[in-house]
Amino acid sequence: MTVALNHMLQKRAPGSGMLLIGGAIGVGMTAEAAVRGGADFLLALNAGRYRVMGAASLAALLPLSNANQFTDTFARREILDRVSVPVLFGASCFDPATSPEQLVQQACDVGYQGIVNFPSSIHFDGRFRQSLEEAGLGFAREAHMLALARRAGLLTLGYAKTRAEIAQLIEAEVAMICLNFGWNAGGVQSVAQSFTIAEAADRARRIFTSIRARAPETLCFVEGGPIINPDDMFRVCDEARADGYVGGSTLDRVPLEFSVTERTSAFKAFGLLKQANTAQTRELGRTARIAGIVGQSEFVLAVLEQVTRLAATRIPALICGEAGLGRGALARALHPLSERTGPLLTLRAANPKADPEALLFGEAPRRQGMLARSGATVVIENAEALSTVVQARLADWLEQDMPGLVGSLRDPAGPEHGARLVLVCQPEAGGEPALIAALAQCLQAGKIEIPPLRERPEDVPALARHRLAVLGGTRQISADGYRLLLAHGWPGNTPELRAVIDRAALHTEGNTIGSAALSAAIGHGPSGDGADDDALVQPLSERDWLLDALRRNRFRRGDTAAYLGVSRKTLYNKMRRMGLLE
Repeated sequence: MTVALNHMLQKRAPGSGMLLIGGAIGVGMTAEAAVRGGADFLLALNAGRYRVMGAASLAALLPLSNANQFTDTFARREILDRVSVPVLFGASCFDPATSPEQLVQQACDVGYQGIVNFPSSIHFDGRFRQSLEEAGLGFAREAHMLALARRAGLLTLGYAKTRAEIAQLIEAEVAMICLNFGWNAGGVQSVAQSFTIAEAADRARRIFTSIRARAPETLCFVEGGPIINPDDMFRVCDEARADGYVGGSTLDRVPLEFSVTERTSAFKAFGLLKQANTAQTRELGRTARIAGIVGQSEFVLAVLEQVTRLAATRIPALICGEAGLGRGALARALHPLSERTGPLLTLRAANPKADPEALLFGEAPRRQGMLARSGATVVIENAEALSTVVQARLADWLEQDMPGLVGSLRDPAGPEHGARLVLVCQPEAGGEPALIAALAQCLQAGKIEIPPLRERPEDVPALARHRLAVLGGTRQISADGYRLLLAHGWPGNTPELRAVIDRAALHTEGNTIGSAALSAAIGHGPSGDGADDDALVQPLSERDWLLDALRRNRFRRGDTAAYLGVSRKTLYNKMRRMGLLE
């Protein structure tokens, strides 16, 4: 009895609860993976090699190459001396020019620990099988080879399907008998099965009982057919009291097919997501260009996404924020973004000469106002200046398009047939829009809040660079200039920033606008009278400026450099000089 067999018998000792697992493998990478997974021995079979080449295991029986030379070549190069478990050579006895004695001697000389009859005549039947036996190239020749291997001290495993074949293996005193149920089901190259799991378990139980009655030391294995996963294996092995399982397609082809398919699909899905993200980015860029939105803060991205989503609907919108934030431009941008066919109409509610109610709803008897214009977008600026009567009427008009109302109550000139409504207003002290509750509630779904520039200083560099681009030329702002801009509170929001950049650019010689020019420009104040108290705020030190920028960008240097408008190298040098590097 070989050392390898003794080792496996110890694993399979009574009470150990361990099943022995053999892997019929055709490539080194899979062999090493199987051993890492706990395989107790490996079978180097030409069928395994054909599987990893993309062919079905059935190719092992076809006259495609010298089976023994084909198997020995890949096993020597990729498996032998690379794994820590016994490797059994899959020997073909079909070649009349190679005797069983030569096959056994070759296995010993090369260094295989065992031998197995594969490809085997058990996969043939009928007249062809009978002819093989009559020619001396059938199963009897395989059993003889295994008997010779046993006497040579090699570990032996014999494949069999019938009781007659098993009887010959017992006579040859093989160490392991594997009851084969045919080619495996499962996977892309699935083969139709003649056994169910229940039938396979019952057949194995009866056959193994007879084996143990005649050769109690012989280990009994199952393989193939309907056994395609660990649950199937456990059921058959448990009911048949098998010693183990030999996996071929179930260990390499089927897992590989599923794994590669799943992983490739995941990468493909990522590619599709990337394409979708690129398309979304292009759409957001289009929204930014049309709406004139400039910035790099999370707020800007959120607004762009919200505006893009709103543009695809007919939901009424409410744009709320302080003056000087581009509220009107954003409101008007919804019209071309929505690709509405009617006109863009603007009503300034604070205009004392206008009658908002008449303009919006029309006058009897025609009753044709802005809101009756099909496909139009009606933008009401300074909506907080509307009287409560007009606001209440707008709320009633919007509610006509709410679900759940009786159809006969709909106004034929309501929003379903008329214009899209977009309101622009200033927030009250608490941040809520200065509108009556009923109207604010109707506009809640399409509400966009624009925070003041002082609450999103990360947009200041982008706005400043954009303004310089509008002015033309190659002017740039120095690092200390950006520190000054970031420290300022911008009570006048974007118009104040534009004015400061314009004044500083006008009074700067050369291409670099420094802190001195910007400080002087800020000193004029939002109204240009020099009374801006915020201009007296001292700018941050350079170290504090860097730290603040790093914190805002979660210490990601690339994002921080872009935020500050400097190169990564410049940022790195400044961090090193300020002692901010770990």
